[in-house]
Amino acid sequence: MPRVLVATPESVGRRLSGPALRAANIARILSAEHDVVLASCAGESVSPIDGRAVAGPDQIHAEYDAAVIQDGVLRDHQELRDSSIPIAMDWFDPQLARALHQPGAASRRDPSVAVTSHIAAQAARGDLFLCGTESQRSHWLGVLRAHGRINQATHNQDPTFRSLITTAPFGVTPVGSNRRTPLRSTFSSIGDHDPILVWVGALDDWLDPLLVIDALPIVLEENPDTRLIFLAGPHPNTGIDKMGIRGRAIERARNLRLFGRHVFFVNQWIDYDERLRWIADATIGVTADRADLIGELSTHPQVLDHLSVGLPSVGTIDGTFGTELVSSGAAVTTERNHLEFGTAIASLINDDLRLGEMSRAARTMAAARSWEDMLHSLTDWMRDPQPAADRRNSARFDPGRQIVDGLRRIEDGPGRRLRRGLSAARRRPDK
Repeated sequence: MPRVLVATPESVGRRLSGPALRAANIARILSAEHDVVLASCAGESVSPIDGRAVAGPDQIHAEYDAAVIQDGVLRDHQELRDSSIPIAMDWFDPQLARALHQPGAASRRDPSVAVTSHIAAQAARGDLFLCGTESQRSHWLGVLRAHGRINQATHNQDPTFRSLITTAPFGVTPVGSNRRTPLRSTFSSIGDHDPILVWVGALDDWLDPLLVIDALPIVLEENPDTRLIFLAGPHPNTGIDKMGIRGRAIERARNLRLFGRHVFFVNQWIDYDERLRWIADATIGVTADRADLIGELSTHPQVLDHLSVGLPSVGTIDGTFGTELVSSGAAVTTERNHLEFGTAIASLINDDLRLGEMSRAARTMAAARSWEDMLHSLTDWMRDPQPAADRRNSARFDPGRQIVDGLRRIEDGPGRRLRRGLSAARRRPDK
């Protein structure tokens, strides 16, 4: 049985970030046909997805038949970069857009410079590239073109380039036990019948919880018992930069005299096994992001959790996924305007008939987005993993070097001859 490495830079344990959740599910799906080692740069642990042991960074090496790796792994493990094993690069994360929100982006240090270098190395080494949405695919096609991977060899292999870069969206986690949610019991001031708006997942700086908080007074005018709960404690990866938006959201709620009365924050990252129970008793799931590149490229994993439990969604959800949500009836999307956001919620919150219809639509969408279905392009490739067409003909293929060499050939061609002629003319003594 072929041995396959699935490696993530994130911690895999009871509390999962998006990348770790994705890597653990990839390992679970591939293990049906392969001997899979799930490894984390953060150290050994146990996956809550299927109970498998998670290896530490010492097991991230090139002695496998193929590998699926995420951002950061290739940078820290040069042996993978130098190896000849087929590698699928998991590019579900818009790395450059995310880097622009790091603290250094506001200072003289530009974090995008280092990220661009890492992306160049990934683009040169990957044999298959996975992305989360069609919008992401368009973005990454441009990156691959810039690094020489859209070339005659890869075109001849597949003129659609789907065999080089394909979509593998986030899947939906099946719902487990329908035990009573702890959402209401955690906060004694929330009544059994109070409408609850729930924000699932992280509070990252490219998201906009302030918009949702600003929209709440509009909802409260007609629904004074409405509560807004942020399930967004400290990130499980303690090594990442701390985001400041959570503090600003708490401050905004205090300034509006809503904190502790209508707006609540859970101060822990909810365990993987528990998170769907926390949201199952909510009325509406809310999400908002800024008008930014990362919003356009987001995979919106928090909305997938809404779908898992049949929770209607209201949010600023762009792209093809937002269109799909609206057309299915599972969500209402709004502009990035707190008046429109609040009005959308207020019109839904007492409409039990429409909420029921949206809930059924969400469950229907969830049933069609299993991890098995979403990862079929990867499982198909992994049955016979091969180097990409342009890497197959040369073990030392380096697209970046090809670009440099091409520029040098141009430099050595007509342009240089023209400059030499002009220089000679300038040196020629006047007659």
